[in-house]
Amino acid sequence: MIVVLLCGIEEKDGKTRSLYSEILRDEAVARLNDLGKVSDADGYLERTFMSPASVRAGFLIREWMEDAGLRTWVDSMGNLHGRVEGMNASAQALLIGSHLDTVVDAGMFDGSLGIISAISALKVLKSIGKLGELKRPVEASYLISDVIAFSDEEGVRFQSTFLGSAAVAGILPVTALKISDK
Repeated sequence: MIVVLLCGIEEKDGKTRSLYSEILRDEAVARLNDLGKVSDADGYLERTFMSPASVRAGFLIREWMEDAGLRTWVDSMGNLHGRVEGMNASAQALLIGSHLDTVVDAGMFDGSLGIISAISALKVLKSIGKLGELKRPVEASYLISDVIAFSDEEGVRFQSTFLGSAAVAGILPVTALKISDK
């Protein structure tokens, strides 16, 4: 995904190369470490859907999306969206992202890597003045530009996985709204 977004960007003054290492490596690693500390448990990573840590993670990710120049909102299923409109607002959006919830005793990259990678790539484009030149919108989750931090991918609390992404895709059954919390 990062390669697709950044492909064809010419380096005229060396600034772009330093941005790659600064944003795509250093800042991304720092953000992964920061997000890896947002947990409901002591000593291991646990960030289940709608938990206090999940809410804190959402606020942090939203701040990073806005720093990258994205317009943000939370949908009715708790998915966090960050979007930049492309030059052709009627074009289909490219969605890029992952989930912000984790399993119990998760690895630091569980879901976080996909979200941070998408935000970082769009931030590089913003930093070099190319974000507004995208041909289509991107939502982080995907490119119109939308980046999405999906809620409840893991299914730890409601024993039903992918509730957030199913809602975005328009395939969430109405019966899913009646599922009880564990």
